[in-house]
Amino acid sequence: MVLEDPGCVDTIIQDWQSVLPATLNMWKVEQKDLQIFFEDFRNNLLHNKEDEWVKRHVMYPGLQETLKACKYPWYIVTSRAKHRTLKLVDAMLDMQWPEDTPRLYCKLLPPNQRKIETLQEILDKPMVKEQNATIHFVDDRYETVKAVAGEPSLSKVQVYMADWGYSTQAEKDAAKETKGVRVISLTQFQELLNWGILMGVDDGCGDDD
Repeated sequence: MVLEDPGCVDTIIQDWQSVLPATLNMWKVEQKDLQIFFEDFRNNLLHNKEDEWVKRHVMYPGLQETLKACKYPWYIVTSRAKHRTLKLVDAMLDMQWPEDTPRLYCKLLPPNQRKIETLQEILDKPMVKEQNATIHFVDDRYETVKAVAGEPSLSKVQVYMADWGYSTQAEKDAAKETKGVRVISLTQFQELLNWGILMGVDDGCGDDD
C-alpha cells in the first residue's frame, strides 16, 4: 500500500479498520491468505537464510547490555511464535534459553486477554507472592496497556507504555491520560531494569514531567 501511495501512511494509521477491507477487496485477496503467505515467507527465510532474517531485527541502543546485566527476573511476553523468539534471544542477547524456559510466554493472541492471563500467572508464582514483589509490565501497544491497567486483578502491576515502539503520537497522548499507565522513554526503561525504579520519579528525588 505504501509503495503504491507513499502519502497514505496517515490514512492507514487513522482509519485502518476501513482501509483494510477496502484494500483487500481492491486486491481481490482474503486476509487469511495474506497471513499464510507472510508466515510461510518468514519461516522460509528463518530456515534457509537465518543470518539475513536476524539482520532484519535491530536491538534498540543499550538494551542488550542492560538486559544481560539485569539482576531482577524478567520475562518476555509476546504474540510472536516461540521458535522465532528463542532465535532472537540467542542471536541478539547471546542467551541460550531452553524450549521450556519459564521466562518466555509466546503466541499470546488475542494479545490483550492473553497478556492479562499471563500476568496473572506470573503474579501467582511463589517467588512473587512470598516476597510481595512488584511486577512491571512494559508494552508499546496502547490497547494492551489500557486493558492491563483496567484489569482489577492486576492492580499490583505497574503498567508502562513504551514511547520508542510502534505506537503513534496519538496513542502516546492517550496513554498519558489513561489511569494506571505511565509513558516511559527507552532511557527510563533501562533505569527500571538497572534499579527496579525510575530515577527521579520513584526515588523521591523529583516528579515525572
